[in-house]
Amino acid sequence: MTRDLSPAEQKVLATITARIDAIVALGTVAELTATAVLNGPGAAPDYPAFQQRFARLGRRTREVRFVVREDLPATMGANTVITDEELPEVLEVQLRPGLVGPGTRGLTDRALTLVHELSHSLAEGVGGHPVKDYAYRTGWAWTYLSAEVARSNADTYAEAAALLVERSENAWGQYQVFGRLAARRGQLARRSGTTTLGGALAWLDVMVNRAWVRADDCEGFARKTFTEAKWKTPEWSVWKRHARLLALENQLASWGYITERTVRGGVAGLLPRDQAVVAQLLPYLRELKYAVDRIDPVLVERGDRITFDPASGALRVPRGTVDRAPLALAELLLDALIEGTGALPAAKPFAQRARELVRALVDQDRDVERQGVATLRSIFAAVPAVQPSADRWAALAVELDAAVLADLRSRWERLAKDIPAVAKLPDEVDRKVLAGLAEYFAEDVELLRTVHGRTPVPPDVRRELAATLKEAALHITNAYPDRRPDLDKPRARLEALA
Repeated sequence: MTRDLSPAEQKVLATITARIDAIVALGTVAELTATAVLNGPGAAPDYPAFQQRFARLGRRTREVRFVVREDLPATMGANTVITDEELPEVLEVQLRPGLVGPGTRGLTDRALTLVHELSHSLAEGVGGHPVKDYAYRTGWAWTYLSAEVARSNADTYAEAAALLVERSENAWGQYQVFGRLAARRGQLARRSGTTTLGGALAWLDVMVNRAWVRADDCEGFARKTFTEAKWKTPEWSVWKRHARLLALENQLASWGYITERTVRGGVAGLLPRDQAVVAQLLPYLRELKYAVDRIDPVLVERGDRITFDPASGALRVPRGTVDRAPLALAELLLDALIEGTGALPAAKPFAQRARELVRALVDQDRDVERQGVATLRSIFAAVPAVQPSADRWAALAVELDAAVLADLRSRWERLAKDIPAVAKLPDEVDRKVLAGLAEYFAEDVELLRTVHGRTPVPPDVRRELAATLKEAALHITNAYPDRRPDLDKPRARLEALA
């Protein structure tokens, strides 16, 4: 359910809107070109066309309807709803309560979330909304988009906005996305001449993302009904829009999961029990997407198959399995994820047909997105297979761990500078971010221990990180004494390494 914004929330939204206006004003063609967000493979980027869309984002904040949706998934800060009509229109932009909650800290991050969503609302032509979701800044496919697809990708606008703000504030790294995945993705991209694993992970990311989005479409379509007259009229003007979703339903029926739509009482629809089966697709694809985001590539010499451990995220990749082009290798990665997650409750209803299901969801994507994915497929298809030598494979394994360690040190260094200032903020709502850092540090310490088990972390680096955590814990516990036990445990585990 959604609700209107409260007066307090409207004030916060107005502040975010003003921030978006300021960011958009920074986006000249020259400044956007300097961000290099369109500099992917393929044809030359069209930054003037990108700037024309970017410049309209501020205006859209005054044209769309904003509502609060309390039950938006935790991974979504906002959601743009476009009607499923012959001529689609933007119905509303749904906001998580926290996005328009009290406090002034994180204002730019909130603005970046809205920039992403507002890009979806940009209309071109008759009923056209060209900006979709092909890759996210947090995912493996980021930086692998062609210029053409990147210009129609929502997170490209958020990344451009982040880079514009960083340059204007002389605050490099403040709003970009970092972390273990980004570190590994960057290193694999730099070693594309050694292995196609980076491209394969990117294509896997695209496939699972699109299947996840399409599973959501299927759930909505399963609840849709049609009059008998429309159902039996092939010339029905909007039939084409539903043809691919109907094909997915019929595919599920052919596999025995559901029964096909039939006319009952003058209405064509799925039975309630079949709607419930279709609704199970989204939780399963959500698990697969979560698995992709957690992948920790572990490069090994021996073995003849790729395996995935859903508990740790470890994707064990033997050297003998990667002598393939990206598209073929991505299929092996998908098999490993499906097999590894097969015991999860959400996976069990579809375990026997999981790979075919993912492929069907991608093949029967929405018309616009299907064309974008086809463009990306052609780019990955042009990349030849590479067989890394044993020495290069072993060296890359060490490099991946080194990249993760370098990222962790950089993030902790920035936190060490920010925490004292945050602890002094006058408003409790702004200081509250400190309370959540115990979990953040604990996760990083476990990551560090995993890396250390494969590639020993130098003693001076361990001591440096231990000192950083000790100092951070002091500031955090001064503000929130109850978090001391939650910080003592990762401190002890880190100091045991040092």
